Amino acid sequence: QMNMSAHDAAPREPKKFTGRCRLFVGNVTSETSDEEFKNLFSKFGETGEMFLNGSKGFGFIRLDYRHNAEAAKAALDGSQHKGRTLRVRFSNQGSAIKIKNLSPFVSNELLEMAMQQFGDVERAVVVVDDRGRSTGEGIVEFARKPGAQQALKRINDGVFLMTSSQRPISAENLEAKDEDDGLSEKFLPRNQQYQAEREKEPRFAPPGSFEYRFGLKYREIDELEKQQIERVKQEMDQQRMKLEHEMEGAMFDFQAEQIRADLLRQQEELRRLEEMKTEKMRRRQEYDFRMDDEQRLNMMDDDRQHMMRGGRPGMDQPGGNMLRGDNQRGGGGGAPLPPPPAPPAGMGFDSPSDQMPSSSVGKKGDDRANKKTNRFDSNPGNFGGNPSNFGNHPGGNMPNQGGMFGNNRNMGGMGNRNDRRRDMGGMGGPRDDYGEMKRMRRF
Repeated sequence: QMNMSAHDAAPREPKKFTGRCRLFVGNVTSETSDEEFKNLFSKFGETGEMFLNGSKGFGFIRLDYRHNAEAAKAALDGSQHKGRTLRVRFSNQGSAIKIKNLSPFVSNELLEMAMQQFGDVERAVVVVDDRGRSTGEGIVEFARKPGAQQALKRINDGVFLMTSSQRPISAENLEAKDEDDGLSEKFLPRNQQYQAEREKEPRFAPPGSFEYRFGLKYREIDELEKQQIERVKQEMDQQRMKLEHEMEGAMFDFQAEQIRADLLRQQEELRRLEEMKTEKMRRRQEYDFRMDDEQRLNMMDDDRQHMMRGGRPGMDQPGGNMLRGDNQRGGGGGAPLPPPPAPPAGMGFDSPSDQMPSSSVGKKGDDRANKKTNRFDSNPGNFGGNPSNFGNHPGGNMPNQGGMFGNNRNMGGMGNRNDRRRDMGGMGGPRDDYGEMKRMRRF
């Protein structure tokens, strides 16, 4: 919305040396010098641009203000200078254009502001009727002719809109007319055609005469022209009204389409944001799961290594009761590990020393195997030295001295391996967790 401020709408000081202050001077003698030509107008005001062509008998001069140029024109037009009658007129330099199809709400200031993009504007006015209402036409005077030519080309080739109205303006060259002084009798040529036209005085043709009949025919042609112009004007007005109604409907459809397009864009943007949020949450969950799995694998690996060094799984030191993961995180707390599960019945563990895990597979494993062998050999309730067992029975099929498992080192070694296997991978112990860890790493 374009609103002109009070400062822009206030009357401004008239510009100096505009195109409206430029005068054409004709019938100048060839003996007239530039200084003499300038002195003819200097008494009416400040003079500016000046051009004199004495050989062809004309010149141009520009005064500071319009009223000074009008005073010089009124005083010098028709005056004698060195035996010749001077002709003084306002100059038309082709820098003025006429604008049509203006809205009733276009002012002089708005018209001037709109035309500034084509060149320096010296004057812009909206033509009004006797009641001060806009006639839809305006006059724009540019400082230079190229500005007027550019305005003509761009306005007529494109669609230039002055207001929110969809009707574009049009431009055409302004025909220079002198409606103030007109044509004086002293400037008419005295030739034969002048003498023939002036033979008769102004009169009414008598009815029925030759002049009267042909005068009526001329009038009929003029009336026919006026009727056709009026009919064409009415048809054009109807077409414009029809176009305005069509434009209103098309404007509603266009606005509805724009609203639908905006809604679709907003829905698409909302969907994209939801997808981004879902993807971010999914990545966050994957990251948390991965970190939990990695932490669990590290704890299992630490427990396995600690067990191999002779400690209990999940204990930081042989006498400790805290989880390794809690101590590493610096929490300083945590629930104590539950006691290890009791071995199954019938596995041959008779003393607490037999239930302790083996710290190595070297010398300690051999000592334990020897202890188990001696226990099996000396225990009367077992297979070793019991006379009622298989070893010394008269009808026995196994003559091995010392019973079925007697002092056989291979059998003792079997027991040792079973102990180590139970210690390393008992039911529900670290060995099962280690196998699960290996499967997760493969995954």
